[in-house]
Amino acid sequence: MEPRDSAPIIKIYQQAIIKTLSEAISTNVFPKTLQIVQIFDRQSNRFQVLCHGWVDEEERVFHPVIHVEIINDKVWIQHNQSDVDIGEELSNNGIPKSQMVLGLHPPSIRELNPTYASE
Repeated sequence: MEPRDSAPIIKIYQQAIIKTLSEAISTNVFPKTLQIVQIFDRQSNRFQVLCHGWVDEEERVFHPVIHVEIINDKVWIQHNQSDVDIGEELSNNGIPKSQMVLGLHPPSIRELNPTYASE
């Protein structure tokens, strides 16, 4: 069996992830002292939206809001601390749910949702 070239599907997934994450978080829901930063690493297939800044000039905020990776031709949703259903939004942007893994859930829980891939 010939190894298949997954580069075209990876590019499609990358574009869909970037579009989804760019539109996912509304910056007007955060205090003006906090920034939303998009980090898109196409070479390593890691995509993240994080929040950082200061609250009341005393409390430092620095945390990931959403983290998505492409691993073995599947889109892994690793972290989601937003109100956005990232799986649904990625699906709306062309990635089949059967090609997504809810990596933020334990494997035993993933198996209970047959709409998504378990690995």
